[in-house]
Parts: sequence; structure tokens; C-alpha cells
Amino acid sequence: MELTAKDIMTKDVITIKEDNSIYDAIETLISLNINCLPVLNNEGILTGIVTETDLVYVDKKLNESSYYAYSKLHVPIDSRNLNKNSNRFKDLTIKDVMTKKPRTVKEDTSLDKIIDIIINKGLKTIPVVKDSKVIGIITRKNILKYYLK
Repeated sequence: MELTAKDIMTKDVITIKEDNSIYDAIETLISLNINCLPVLNNEGILTGIVTETDLVYVDKKLNESSYYAYSKLHVPIDSRNLNKNSNRFKDLTIKDVMTKKPRTVKEDTSLDKIIDIIINKGLKTIPVVKDSKVIGIITRKNILKYYLK
């Protein structure tokens, strides 16, 4: 029997609504020690995903003139700008910074295909969907846990 997404996915998925604030997402990620949140619209349909990376670089996404240590110019981060801009996070919504149209899999997608997607697309997390609704999530840790069995 071939293993599928359904066999290894986490079924209790923590999600966030696209009209929630970035601040809400940061609090959720930190308090639950997770690296991303599937984003849902008011009908419960997956519309995007917001990751730690999306949130770390939120100011860069919204303001191309911002300076970051890992930018093309390798200019150090100015902590005064970060402190000033962090108050804006409460006013910005997830919809402003989320990755739209995230890569997803269905519950019958093979483990081999999932590993291929994770490696070749450089993903850490893949939502599992059925009829555009999130029914699970697969992380690299889900795969590692399988290896321990």
C-alpha cells in the first residue's frame, strides 16, 4: 500500500482569516511554535498561506526601499525603522502580505510526490485540500515522524 497525504498529515490545522492583522499572525505563530498559517476567506476557502518569512520581510514587501541585512545590497537592518514600523503591523491584514495561490496537495497524493514537491519547490509546509477547503497540513516534520515508525 502506497502512503498518501492522508496517512501523514496533521488533521487539526491552525488557520487564520485573510482579514486578520499581521500582528495576530505573529502572535499565533510564536505562541503555537508553528512556521505558517493557511489563510481562509469568510467562506472557509483557502486563499493563501502566510509564513514566518512573509512576516519577517513584511516591510520589504510593502516598501521596496527598505534596507535588510539579506537584501541585494547587504545593508544592515536599521532597528529604529523596525521599531517604528512594527506598530503598523496591527493595521495591516494578512491579505496584504500572504502568498497567494499556495501549492497544495489532495489527500490521495503519494508520499513520493509530496517529498518531490517539498524538495524541488523548497517548501516547508503544504496544505492538504478537498473542495478548496483545508483538511490537513503536511510539514517536513510529518515526513520525519513517518521515518521513525
